[in-house]
Amino acid sequence: MRIRRKKYDLYVVIILLILTITYFAYNHISSESRGIVAYQKALKSYKDFDYEKAYYEFSKVPSGSTLKEPALFRQARCATNLGKKELAVRKYNRILHSKTKSSIVPISEYNMAILLLDLKDDDAQKHFKNIIKKHPTSDYAIASEYYLGLIEIDKLPTKESKLVKAKNRTLVRFKTYVQKAPDGRFAIKSIDEIIKLGLPLNNYDNLLIAKAYYAHGEYEKSKEFLNRTTLAESWTDFVKTEFKLKNFDKVKYYTNYGLKDHANSVDEKELYEVIDNYILTYPTRKEGILSLINAGYTSNGADYISYLNCNEVIGTNYKEACFRTLYEKYPNGQFSAESLYNLFITKYLQKKYYDAQRLGFLHLKKFPNVKSSPAVTYYMGRIAYKLKHYDSANNYYKQTIAKYPDSYYAFRANYNLYKDDGAFSFLNITHKPVIFPYKKSMDNNLVIRLALLKDYDLVEELCKKDRFIQSWIAYQKGSFTISAILARNAMDSLDVKPAFDDLRWRLVYPLHHIDLVEKYKGNSNPIIIQSIIKEESHFNTYAKSAVGASGLMQLMPVTYSEIQKNYGFNGDIFNADSNIQAGCTYFANLKKSLGNKDLYAISAYNGGIGSVNAWFSKLVYNDTDEFVEQIPYPETKNYVKKVLRSYWVYGNIY
Repeated sequence: MRIRRKKYDLYVVIILLILTITYFAYNHISSESRGIVAYQKALKSYKDFDYEKAYYEFSKVPSGSTLKEPALFRQARCATNLGKKELAVRKYNRILHSKTKSSIVPISEYNMAILLLDLKDDDAQKHFKNIIKKHPTSDYAIASEYYLGLIEIDKLPTKESKLVKAKNRTLVRFKTYVQKAPDGRFAIKSIDEIIKLGLPLNNYDNLLIAKAYYAHGEYEKSKEFLNRTTLAESWTDFVKTEFKLKNFDKVKYYTNYGLKDHANSVDEKELYEVIDNYILTYPTRKEGILSLINAGYTSNGADYISYLNCNEVIGTNYKEACFRTLYEKYPNGQFSAESLYNLFITKYLQKKYYDAQRLGFLHLKKFPNVKSSPAVTYYMGRIAYKLKHYDSANNYYKQTIAKYPDSYYAFRANYNLYKDDGAFSFLNITHKPVIFPYKKSMDNNLVIRLALLKDYDLVEELCKKDRFIQSWIAYQKGSFTISAILARNAMDSLDVKPAFDDLRWRLVYPLHHIDLVEKYKGNSNPIIIQSIIKEESHFNTYAKSAVGASGLMQLMPVTYSEIQKNYGFNGDIFNADSNIQAGCTYFANLKKSLGNKDLYAISAYNGGIGSVNAWFSKLVYNDTDEFVEQIPYPETKNYVKKVLRSYWVYGNIY
């Protein structure tokens, strides 16, 4: 009996445990589903500016829902918009004392601190300091420096003995903000407060202020504070400011002054910008570069000037000699990799394969991952093939595809590996929508939940530093050009590229206007047309170049009018439908005139059909690679590579 009793008790415990688990599971699922419904309804009211109703509806999100913190955050925003600051503070405070510690916490504490400051509550200072301590790299920490400066101004002592010390502490707050965010929204206000403090400013302070004014486009004020600095330390800022003010004689004076004696302590990126500005003050680039070459500078920046000069040199032998001198003079400089690559590709085109191979080995060993690495890896494969080392060639091709999957050279390597029926094997696109770029995200996928609920504003605030998410939000708001550029820059910054089924690729290469491309493609490859649109305008319907090329496919008005006249269709050049129709017609005509070759048509689309026809007789080439690498116009050569890179990536994604 005792054994049966124990078994009975065990069964009861198990049943109770199952019921408890079932209850909590059901309650969790129920809370989640109820939370989603309540949040959606509340968000609609919020977007309709009905904050009273939205506040009430957000309160219906159950405490067991993962959306409870966002709901509290939204309630705080509603209360703020209704002028109920104390109520908003209470809601933010609940978030701060929650257990989850999600990415909503720092922004909640920041918003609460601002409200407390408005309410003249001394706790504001404590919270601003806490933000700086716990989230030092965030934008909220930088802004907190500004607000702490305002608080400290209100608390300045009246005693003269303590006043100067307190003012200096306050000065540090505003200076920290200006230093970290010279283009920030509080930068000019911080400068105003710095000036009001009436403390003597040193050279560094004046330069900091000048940089902030420059960042905000106030060039005269920037110049005013630059005049209070030491020229040896601020000459690059003088150059940039005078360039913006179009005082080109002064640009030349300050550039020559700095490059002569004070270039070695300047950041290289800033130095290159100064040199570029100097060159732009001359009628032609060649004249500006020649002026710098003749000055014979030997300090920092001399290698950049030589590099620019080598790119302007005409003639294979002269160019080779120029890059050889540059490489030998600066073997470890910023441009040594590009110089070595130019020597390498010259030897390849001269069919001196063993010389090229030796340079290629050196390049890959010395510069394993630079801008020219994909090209060198690919051409090492071509050299191995020419020397009948077929296994080695295939290994180089595979390396190119694996390490640089989204490059033009991956496209060429794939062709050489698999010998398709021509280089343009992608013909049809399978439509795939642009969706949230991550399958998994931070905060137990809270951001993804908010994204699916279309709370774009909150997602944007929580993910300010994620450019893919910023790109996705821009896409959702219809800012397709901004979206594509943000995503492109984000992808380019990744050392290792994801597989092509990664959702982020669709943001970089979206299928805008693909319906019109399919409609007007004729016999053209739609993926090539799509790639041309991407590279020409980044999907900006109203794009207009400096020379007047207009619309999605960047057609010159004369060309556009001629096509309209000959083919009898109407429409404005900035209309997506008529621009793509004309662009497809123009591309088809180029292709027909150039032996039905896509490569030549792409080249002519940028460089002109007359130029391409002239190259046929001037250039000595045996294949696609030799033709592309010898295109005389750098812009056209890069354009061809960019379009074919886009074609390759579009084909892999879709």
